Amino acid sequence: MRNIYRSLAGNALSKNKIVYVPYIISAIMMITISHVILAISTDPVIGSIEGGDGLQMIMSIGIFVMYNISFFFLFGVSRFVIKNRKKELGLYSVLGMQKKHIIRVQFLENLAVYLISVASGTVIGIVLSKVIQLGVLKIYHAEADFGWSIMVTPIFANVIAFGAFFMVFFIINSIGILLSNTLEYMKEEGKGEKRPKSNWILAIAGVLLLSFGYYLSFRSQSATKALNLFFFAVMLVIFGTMALFTAGSITLLNALKKNKKYYYKTGHFISVSGMLYRMKRNALTLATISIFATMVLVTLSSVMTLYNTVSTLAKQWYRVDFHLVYDHEDPQTDEERMAKLSAGAEKVGMEISNMFPYTYYNAYAYVTDGLCMCYPNYTSFDACEVFYMSMDAYNQANGTDIELAENEVGVYSLEGKVLSGEICFQYSNAVAEPEGELSAPYKIVALDDAPTLSYGASISLTNGTYFFVFKNYEQLAAMRPYICESIKEYDDGRHFILINSPSDRQTQLAFYKDLNNNQEEYGYTFAYSRIQDIDEVIGIYGGLFFLGIFLSAAFLTITILNMYFSQLQQGYEDSKRFAIMRKVGLTRKEIKKSINSQIVIVFLLPLLVAVIHTMAAYPMVNRILRLFGGCEPRAFLLILALCIAVFAVGYTIAYFFTRRTYLRLVSGTKM
Repeated sequence: MRNIYRSLAGNALSKNKIVYVPYIISAIMMITISHVILAISTDPVIGSIEGGDGLQMIMSIGIFVMYNISFFFLFGVSRFVIKNRKKELGLYSVLGMQKKHIIRVQFLENLAVYLISVASGTVIGIVLSKVIQLGVLKIYHAEADFGWSIMVTPIFANVIAFGAFFMVFFIINSIGILLSNTLEYMKEEGKGEKRPKSNWILAIAGVLLLSFGYYLSFRSQSATKALNLFFFAVMLVIFGTMALFTAGSITLLNALKKNKKYYYKTGHFISVSGMLYRMKRNALTLATISIFATMVLVTLSSVMTLYNTVSTLAKQWYRVDFHLVYDHEDPQTDEERMAKLSAGAEKVGMEISNMFPYTYYNAYAYVTDGLCMCYPNYTSFDACEVFYMSMDAYNQANGTDIELAENEVGVYSLEGKVLSGEICFQYSNAVAEPEGELSAPYKIVALDDAPTLSYGASISLTNGTYFFVFKNYEQLAAMRPYICESIKEYDDGRHFILINSPSDRQTQLAFYKDLNNNQEEYGYTFAYSRIQDIDEVIGIYGGLFFLGIFLSAAFLTITILNMYFSQLQQGYEDSKRFAIMRKVGLTRKEIKKSINSQIVIVFLLPLLVAVIHTMAAYPMVNRILRLFGGCEPRAFLLILALCIAVFAVGYTIAYFFTRRTYLRLVSGTKM
């Protein structure tokens, strides 16, 4: 008896390979991508390199995203497979099989798909993860590891996770079989189909949802507000797209149908009637293709833009080779500190090109024309990061000789609004006396460059950075009451020592290691190395880039497979429709013209909608990228246009490839 079940399951997989092969390929792709993400996030070789922990942190977050995408996509595919096999399951009932026997066959089919997918996906994932590991090591200037070791954790995690997914699919399909009359499956093809009805309420709701989503993208002025509203805007666009495809398209076609002058023409009559039923069956699939195509374009263009600009951004953020932070209560003088650092550099053979101390205040503030109001803590989406320093410190750091008057303040804006005219300073919960008073107005003098110090980070949830330079340290100290309590412990500012060196990478890392091993001797609170900081930034951006590539690959796979299943469903429907059209007297040329026009519209519509969504998302995404260090808008727009062009070509190739399935299904129909 068991042999019969295995034979039925094997025959079902073989005879229905037109749906099972894409199902298995889908599962293999999801398992492969998940394995690579897991392998990178747990690889001890990658974890041991400078900046590797940042990459692994990003990838560890990505695996949860990947598992969610995999579950919902594969669940949709499994439902499509079972839907297209209902006639076969009904035949099992006609032959005398009970529901429990049908479920048993289903279990063996499900198990076979799972085992093939896991085995193939794991093998491909192991090979691909090793290739990517070597690429990561090259990017991070680390020595290549050509040893081959298979990590158990990714394999075990995927076996459990995807095993749970397939078990859920099997249970849901089994419940469907138990609750239905399997004999009725044989009659489903003969049932008539109800005429699609207009739904003006849902169509208008779709327009409103989509319009509001676009409005949020164009009207979100600050980067932090854009980030805060991004996922809300995404959900609006998703629901709006679903509503417009399912209700809006049918409502529009029904409106055209009521226009007698337009509808009662041979070409229009066939096209509108055909598209009406085609959209009823395929609306959700087309909406899904549009949404995932948009995800591919936005994700790919964003990570490519960030990764393309990471080197330039890192040089802006970390502009000195070393900077050390000293406690304001440290009894050493600057001369004593620099003497110890010089001796330490000489010990490891590192040359020092220049070394000097400086002091600054740092806070968060609301900055507008005419006012800089510091917050007691960082709570506002309008907050900017502000730095206050003296003219001498700025000149020493930048090698400049700017001169400022008593009533002047030098200002440089980074990713913030350019200021001009005059500006006053205030603390929102002032400790100044009298409370709440503004400082004297200062005339703004635009600076050509930010101070040459390490001030940034790869991800900063602020609305820009401002540098304020005062004439002398006494004037800077007088600004203390107008800053905020967050720096109260640094009443005389924060003390730093900057070091630049022409020595090579290894020598600088040796000096940084010596600093870390002898922190008490050097007496600093924190020490930072430009090389290490840049490695960490590359780690974070590299993680975002790899994660973006893998998610784009997943979205692209889902898009192509949705196209395939859409063509498959249309092929089944059109093979019957051809015969009906011939019986009512339409010529072969008219039938071909009608069907081809409908297929082209169905093909172009998701691509057109995806491009429109992507261009509408550009303003919001461009602002969000500022939180990751900023990007040149023209560069982002160019990369976005390139991604759209490449995707359009790939989408067209995928369409013609999947259309072969459609042509095979309808080729047997005499026209």
